[in-house]
Amino acid sequence: MDPRALQIADFTYPLPDARIAQFAVEPRDAAKLLVHGAGKTSHRHVWNLATALEDLGFTQGGHLVLNETRVVQARLFFSRGEAQPFELFYLRPVSGSVEEAMVARGELIARCKVRFSKKWKAGRILVQDGLIAERLGVEGDTSLVRFTWNGPNTWSQLLEERGNLPLPPYMQRRAEASDSERYQTVFARAEGSVAAPTAGLHWTSERLDEVRDLGWATQKVKLHVGAGTFQPVSAEHMGEHPMHAEEIHVSLETLEALRDGRPIWAVGTTAARTLESVYILGQMAKAGLELPSMLAQWTAYDSSLPACSRVEALEALSAHLRARGLNQYQGQTQILLAPPYRFHMVDLLMTNFHQPQSTLLLLVAAAIGPVWKGLYAEALERDYRFLSYGDACLFRVMEG
Repeated sequence: MDPRALQIADFTYPLPDARIAQFAVEPRDAAKLLVHGAGKTSHRHVWNLATALEDLGFTQGGHLVLNETRVVQARLFFSRGEAQPFELFYLRPVSGSVEEAMVARGELIARCKVRFSKKWKAGRILVQDGLIAERLGVEGDTSLVRFTWNGPNTWSQLLEERGNLPLPPYMQRRAEASDSERYQTVFARAEGSVAAPTAGLHWTSERLDEVRDLGWATQKVKLHVGAGTFQPVSAEHMGEHPMHAEEIHVSLETLEALRDGRPIWAVGTTAARTLESVYILGQMAKAGLELPSMLAQWTAYDSSLPACSRVEALEALSAHLRARGLNQYQGQTQILLAPPYRFHMVDLLMTNFHQPQSTLLLLVAAAIGPVWKGLYAEALERDYRFLSYGDACLFRVMEG
């Protein structure tokens, strides 16, 4: 089946507002864990991952792939007198990489979503505590904004001092002090995301140590999560839906470590999307093609790319980078993973419960098949908590 023909109405389920978690459970690993694979389902907690892995037949270890991106304080407010303030939601730089933007000093031109955008009249300059915002133009629902400021602070430091945490829109509350720590993973290192890679929120240092002792070697990747992750699919068919692009970084060291053929466990849809992007890049490298700066939305279904094994794809991409003196791949991925896609790089997927009619739910459907619907219904019956601060799933991915 052509994924462009998929009807998003087939990927929905009833989600009561009361089941959308507004706060995280404590401690992190107290979250429930729905475990499914090979036709069997069990119900655990994140703190007994060892038992969950046994349930799925993964007893020899492998590679645990984590997204080490860090959420930035992306919401900036500018006064407009007695009225509610303008809110400028920083999305990404207009040019250059997300990580380069974080170290910019004095000026940055960025894409932003603007609350009360129509009230921001042409020529009006916004100023708040020495930060100046000038709108250069509008593209669709985003504004191009030039930010300027004096002093030695980087853009990262400025956001940390003056910005507010961007909780998802379905959390109908303001961010609290506890969110600044709780809406970050314990392994977050590289600033750039405007939303958390939420499957990682369940991990503690103790759980990471535990799975290492079980033979799982930790590998790090980066996908800087964009606001598009919350973008609803409004088109009837997926062929009419524009997928958002996100910046990924994968080191040569990680690529070479993954070549040993051991199972790969992706923590979150962001890690899974990064890994499957790696496979496609490996196909391109094997075909002798130059690697694009962005993988387009439907590239995962390009039948002209050569079929190859996971190891062959990793070896080809590694060789491509080494030949050019590069120690990482950095680029954008726009790929949409949906049925009938079959995963090439991921054997085990840990993820949260996702919104109805979302591209994240399509990814889950590709990973485990139509059984997703019954599992989500069972989770609702068993009082699982949904979405970013909700409970988790551990899925054995269908073999291709």
